Amino acid sequence: MDIFTFLGIVVLIHAALCFTDQFLKSCMNMPYLYFLENAGLTVKPLQLCWFTTAFNRSVTKWALWRPRFFKIWFTIGAVVVGILLLPSLFLLVRGLVSHIQPSPEPTVAALQPMVPGINIPVKEFPYYFLTLLVASIIHEIGHAIAAVKEDVHVNGFGFLIMVVFPGAYVDVPTEEIRALSSFRQLKILCAGVWHNVVLVVVAFLLALATPYIVYPLYIHGQGLTVMTISQDSPARGATGLDVDDVVTGINRQAVVNVDQWHQHLLATLTSDQIGFCVPESVVHTYDETIHHAFEGADGSVQCCNGDSEAHLCFELKENHALDTGVSAMQPFSCLPARIALSLSTESCISSATCPANTHCLAPSLRNASRLVQVHRRGRDGVRKDDVLYLGPPAYLYHTVSFTNFIPKYAFLPNHWPNTLEVYCDYMVKFSGALAVLNMVPVLYLDGYWIFGVIIDLLFSSRLDQVTRRIIHVTVTIVGTILLFLNIAVGVWSIL
Repeated sequence: MDIFTFLGIVVLIHAALCFTDQFLKSCMNMPYLYFLENAGLTVKPLQLCWFTTAFNRSVTKWALWRPRFFKIWFTIGAVVVGILLLPSLFLLVRGLVSHIQPSPEPTVAALQPMVPGINIPVKEFPYYFLTLLVASIIHEIGHAIAAVKEDVHVNGFGFLIMVVFPGAYVDVPTEEIRALSSFRQLKILCAGVWHNVVLVVVAFLLALATPYIVYPLYIHGQGLTVMTISQDSPARGATGLDVDDVVTGINRQAVVNVDQWHQHLLATLTSDQIGFCVPESVVHTYDETIHHAFEGADGSVQCCNGDSEAHLCFELKENHALDTGVSAMQPFSCLPARIALSLSTESCISSATCPANTHCLAPSLRNASRLVQVHRRGRDGVRKDDVLYLGPPAYLYHTVSFTNFIPKYAFLPNHWPNTLEVYCDYMVKFSGALAVLNMVPVLYLDGYWIFGVIIDLLFSSRLDQVTRRIIHVTVTIVGTILLFLNIAVGVWSIL
């Protein structure tokens, strides 16, 4: 299902809910109205809200469980968030400058919009939805526990879905918070951001520890396991890759993780086709070169029969100044690719680097095509025939997904450790983004109230209330503009 079909279905569901809601309300359907009131549900265009007081008692118990711990916990949180306020503004400035003046070195934007189907795969939407919901809930739980700890009443909790984006909020009386001292206010206002920062650290450490956590069940650092192969992948076929294959190398070079696999594929794409040191006896035995070999418009030479799928036209990579014995070789030889590569001793760029009685032969291919030799074995450890992929490496890159983990037992799914890593990655991104968003002085976000309290705390004895208010408004305008520009250029960059 593509993103437009998915969004169309979502919009239709919201429209149906909104129409039904308005229709039943216009008819004064009392059972429906009682249901909405008792359940705490509110239906709005493209938005569904649920407000409840069911968690109030639990939050109160948590806050009173370890009062001394939470006192220290939220004090540390207020200090840490206060230290991070200026760096968060710097991140937005840096992200904006990197968009306006692109650097030759790759940089990561501070706030990059993540939209399913545009810059993240639609299939990863469950990760997207769940991690965003959890990060929002943890944020609001921080506010709620800190409020109860400071004797502020919590009215209830709300959960909402705007189109497909989940969120949460806590209803706390603003007047009660303002009646507190400045530092007690800060502990409540900074609690949400503080919890997001802690969540980022925990998710990051969990991702780093994944190989050790799953060690009893999975092997790490000894190859890649094929997780999925798309239906249109050219790597499929009788002699192609299979799900659960363990890939150990590419083009005679070992690979132990997905990053190495991607690097080798990129190197294959950006460099000339490598050659293979093929014994001279193989050429004399299997050569089926046709007499009317010709050069195509793309620069490749065709020296095999058109109906031969197993044969390739190999070009002799000779250096007359250094090579010996090449005079007896033809410049092009039509050889069975699998036999030639299986009997070759090593890869090469010239016959000068090959052992005696071997010659460097490289497939003559179209500009974007490459012959990629993938070394593999089964999950049981038994070696399998190499996969010879012929085509653009980009197709292999995009149509086959791997995991760095190899199951030790046949009943174990290959995707469990990868799922944990993906969840951790999304949690770091979303929880970190929520922390940055709520540290920036933007109206209606936590940063607006935090900066207001800090300005009062630092300048109450030096400046009058009107001056402090002017500073607060100015800082809020600057923060709002920075955030808006970052989001605008971020959206523009992914369209």
